[in-house]
Amino acid sequence: MLRALAGCAVTAGLVLATTQSARAEPLSQPRTSRYYGLHASLTFGAFALIGVEELATVHHGPGYDLGQFGPDDAVRANFSEAAGNLSDKLLAVALTAPLFLQMSQGFDTSMGNASLIYAEAHGFDLLLANTAKIIVRRPRPYTHSHDVHVREFAERQGADAYASFYSAHASTAFTSAMAGSLLYAARTDDLAARHAVWGFEFLMAGMTAQLRVRAGRHYRTDIWVGALAGLATGWLVPAAHGVELQRVRGSELATAGAAFAVSMLLSEVVDFCSALDTLHLCALPRDVAQPLGEARVLSPSWVLLPAPLAGGAGLSFAGRL
Repeated sequence: MLRALAGCAVTAGLVLATTQSARAEPLSQPRTSRYYGLHASLTFGAFALIGVEELATVHHGPGYDLGQFGPDDAVRANFSEAAGNLSDKLLAVALTAPLFLQMSQGFDTSMGNASLIYAEAHGFDLLLANTAKIIVRRPRPYTHSHDVHVREFAERQGADAYASFYSAHASTAFTSAMAGSLLYAARTDDLAARHAVWGFEFLMAGMTAQLRVRAGRHYRTDIWVGALAGLATGWLVPAAHGVELQRVRGSELATAGAAFAVSMLLSEVVDFCSALDTLHLCALPRDVAQPLGEARVLSPSWVLLPAPLAGGAGLSFAGRL
């Protein structure tokens, strides 16, 4: 784990060093061909390295696991397919929302620059998370369950059962929240919309992270580190590109912090899946009362997506209640 943390620190330091020489430029300012070539290559290279890592480490066993630690011990042996399913849905919304928000502002140079920066932030974030998983190989919480069905599930997962540290869902969600909100704030003067985006994105990120714990895919320390890594990457990469961070107001950051705190704290006392059953958002069984292979998966009965609207952005919801 120390090697993984050291790698995180080194990567963050390199990006931070780059930001020191970055000159603030509006997203509407065209960059040079060299700039586009370099950063497109870096983005593609990051995702290519992730693929290479996956192919090279398709088979591996358990590695380091943290010893006695109260917050983690309390969630050891957690398992919920429904919570895992819902976290995937929320991550998809958090990941795509910033792209739809950029579309709502028009297809121009600003959108092209913002999309490249957003993609590069996710490339670096996922590469860092994937590398940490491979180095640490921490067993997921559900591997400690004594239930026969969960143990069978763990065996079918292979190497993925030993990829708990740290949470890529959490880091991706918080990279989306931070980078997406910064890039949107850099492009629009609509303060009401900007505050709504900060609040919505960080609410989705917090819920996504906490649901990974409920699902038994991650410990609390996994999502804490993932959230910090995502926040750092989501801030530093736009800064390295000269995005006008000074446009962000303190009230926007306060809105983000409040949404994050509410989602993280609320999920400790409320089972999101139970609370949202009336909307059919958790179609999979929440326990292991029946064998996983026989569990009936219901077809989705709802759709929630960001929607570009004239003069702004919103959400579209369709389905049956």
